[in-house]
Formats: sequence, C-alpha cells, structure tokens
Amino acid sequence: MRRVVGIDVHRTFGEVVIWEDGRLRHAGRIDMTRTALEGFGKTLLANDEVVVEATANSMAVSRVLAPFVARVIIANPLQVKAIAQAH
Repeated sequence: MRRVVGIDVHRTFGEVVIWEDGRLRHAGRIDMTRTALEGFGKTLLANDEVVVEATANSMAVSRVLAPFVARVIIANPLQVKAIAQAH
C-alpha cells in the first residue's frame, strides 16, 4: 500500500501529515535539526514517499531523509495549489 508523508517545513520545526489507505492524519511536529530528522527518518518505511514544501531548508531536509525512503519530492506550494484548483 502506498504511503505519502508530507512535511510543512518552517524554520525550526516541521508539521507532518501522513496519507495512507485514503486517509490523511496529522502525525505531529519534528524539529528541523539533523538529529531529529534522522530520528524521524528511522520511523519511516523504505517504500514511503516524502513530500517536502519548497523552502530554504528543503534541500537539507531532503538529503537527510532520502536514505530512509523510496523518494523525496520537493514541491512548490503555489504550484501544488494551482494544480489542485485546476482539477
């Protein structure tokens, strides 16, 4: 089953949501430190897909999480909104 993890990245923390089995659930906050991100990465599944909001921190977040999951996607929130509204 496909599972997508979304992270709304802020300067010092990230809000996490998980989409699984057609349901979206809030999964809490994580600190934007390497140690916290690595700890979070260890809780993810190898076939998870992670979507990270495009911010100044997104490349660093992507690099830390990439070894733990199938792929990490950096999404521009304005483009995602435009795509969603077009459907």
